[in-house]
Formats: sequence, C-alpha cells, structure tokens
Amino acid sequence: MNHLWMLLAVMSCSAALADTTGNNASIDNSGKQYNGVVAINQAAGDQQQLSNNLAIAVGHNAQATLSVTQKISGAAADRSLSASAAIQGNAFSHGNGALSVNQSAGAQNQMINAVRVSFTSGPQSIDDSVMSQQTVALATDSGLTSTTGSRQVVTSDQAFTGSRGVVQVNQSAGVGNRVANTLNVRLN
Repeated sequence: MNHLWMLLAVMSCSAALADTTGNNASIDNSGKQYNGVVAINQAAGDQQQLSNNLAIAVGHNAQATLSVTQKISGAAADRSLSASAAIQGNAFSHGNGALSVNQSAGAQNQMINAVRVSFTSGPQSIDDSVMSQQTVALATDSGLTSTTGSRQVVTSDQAFTGSRGVVQVNQSAGVGNRVANTLNVRLN
C-alpha cells in the first residue's frame, strides 16, 4: 500500500488569522479551503491548556500511541469574568484533511484533540487513554465564588461546511472546563 498521500497530508498545513482580546477569542473567515493537517489553538484569558495531537504509525504490528497530560494548579480563577469564543463566517469551510481546533476564553480551561492512525497487519488494542489523562487540580482556596459573568460560545452556520476528513472542534467560554475529542483508526 502506498502511504505517500499520508506523508503529504502531514507535511502540508494552513494558518488561521485570529483575534484574541481580553477574555474574548474570535476566528473569522480563516482557514478556508485548508488541505492536509491543520492544528489551531486559540486562547484568551488565563491559565489555558490546549493541545492538538496526531500520531501515525505504519508497519507490521504498528501502533500509534499518544500520551497527553494537562494539569492546572495555582491561584483560583475569577469565576465572575465574562468570556466569549466565536468561529465566524466561512471559517474552515471546503477543506480536506485532518482539522483540529481548540478555542478557549476565560480561565483554567483544558482541551485535547487527539487522532491516532495505524496502518498495520497485526492486532491492535483501542482504548480511551487520552481522555483519562486530562485532570484539573483545583487550588485549595477555590471555593464558591460569584458566577455573574456572561459566557458565550458561537459557531457560524457556515463554518466547516463542505469540509471532508477528520474535523475536531472544541470551544469553551468560562472557567475550569475540560473537553476532549479522540479518534483512533486502525487500517489493516
């Protein structure tokens, strides 16, 4: 089997223009007609952890593995803050390939996109190990606080239209959110 197409996909990438102001994250009409592997992390605010991961393994008994650990500790975040995350217009529309987008606004949010692809003739186990690696260690003084701030997450109805392949999107606005997308594919 010729895996040249996979190598070409991994080697190509696109850039997205983004605006990050205060606790507001916005992507507008960026990444249109992307081709290949595109990984975007956009964070506005404090103590954000965002990770996009792609592992490809080829060969007899090949197994793609990923290990991602995220840990937040320190001062408690202000839970009354206002935050917004938006993907507007035709962002990431009509693209091909593997797209991973993490967009976070606020504080102490964690996001993981993970894709594992193996081309093998041997057996392979499939597990949810990436999801279990995500933890938030709350500060000892992180008791109840006011949550009067506003949170808003927006995705345009035209964003991502016509895209083909793997599309993983995490959006979060607020404090202490944990989100993960995982995909494991084995081709024999």
